[in-house]
Amino acid sequence: MDTRVNKGSWPSLSPGSSLTRLAAARSIEDLIADIRRHHHGLDAEHMTKIAIVGAGPEGRRLAQICEFRGLTIAAFVDDDPGKLGISLSDMNVEPTSHLAALDREIPIIIASHRVLGATERLRALGFSTVLPFAALQLLAPKIFPPHMFYDGWLEDLFLNRERYSALTIELADDRSREVLDAVSAYRLPADPLVLAEVIEEGRHWQGLYHPVGLFELGDNEVYIDAGAYDGDSIRWFKDRVGDRFDRIIAFEPDPRTYGRLKQNFVGDDRVVAMNAGLYRKKAVLRFRDDASRGAIFTQDGENSIEVVALDEVLAGARASYIKMNIEGAEIDALEGARNTITRWMPKLAISVYHRGSDLWTIPQLVRELGPRYQLFLRQHDGGVIETVLYAIAG
Repeated sequence: MDTRVNKGSWPSLSPGSSLTRLAAARSIEDLIADIRRHHHGLDAEHMTKIAIVGAGPEGRRLAQICEFRGLTIAAFVDDDPGKLGISLSDMNVEPTSHLAALDREIPIIIASHRVLGATERLRALGFSTVLPFAALQLLAPKIFPPHMFYDGWLEDLFLNRERYSALTIELADDRSREVLDAVSAYRLPADPLVLAEVIEEGRHWQGLYHPVGLFELGDNEVYIDAGAYDGDSIRWFKDRVGDRFDRIIAFEPDPRTYGRLKQNFVGDDRVVAMNAGLYRKKAVLRFRDDASRGAIFTQDGENSIEVVALDEVLAGARASYIKMNIEGAEIDALEGARNTITRWMPKLAISVYHRGSDLWTIPQLVRELGPRYQLFLRQHDGGVIETVLYAIAG
């Protein structure tokens, strides 16, 4: 952890005790009380003034809530050059250095899903209360409606304690158990410092979706990229295999992003781009997107995307490596790849953070699809995002 942080002024974080703490809790209210105590007795329902770090979608959403409730914004900061100077809630976005002039008792709310680095820097400046926006969503969900990532966090942990304990046995190495414990501990007090020692980087990290020591990539891979965006992970994959592979099939449902994806690989007929998402069957799904709290599938949604099942696309053909980062649709997409997975046992890299229960339900489903799989859990960022389950055939 960052030695600049005066840990003596903050409640200690004990990641090794997360499941023990869960077992000792008598109710979800106990967990909420723990969060409040950890953040110096913060009363999220009766704050009068805060500073907001982050002018992205979550920062703008928090600002709107503050404006509606008459909560004073002491500062609105972001170090992204593209956001500096813009006006939000009648305030200009300033650089983070602007916070140095504030009273250290003003709560600093980091409105981002990547929170570790900012938390370390701001606590080192001596602010008494620095916490992610997620903590407010857990403490006062009626005032701060939870983003999809945080919705039901505490309820899931409390109600599924036995499943989390069982998962520690299912995981294949101690590093995975450390990651599970740290991720669970982060969800309990909503304090990202507990994640610092389990993030895969440096000597542990070979690139996106490829931690050191878990698996190797061969010269004849068939790579399935679900949630391909504009091809960023495809570029990484091609680099890792020295541009030697059989085929890449990339799924991207957003038409504009799909256009960039297709254009980026013009001339390489080994890369097949599909303007669709992965799901359990071929369909058109409607969803409501509020631009900040995630895309919620609903019958009366104003947007729609085409989805397909991987089994239908491949029709029995081989897949050797499947990556999924698809905004909470991973369970359905895995169901739609059931035949492919059971027949070919491809390497899997599946995001398990979009919904609270993904952390245990996705490993459970993967184990059902492939009993011979070894399951590994890795954390690739300092916040809720980029918790990835890797499944490697044993």
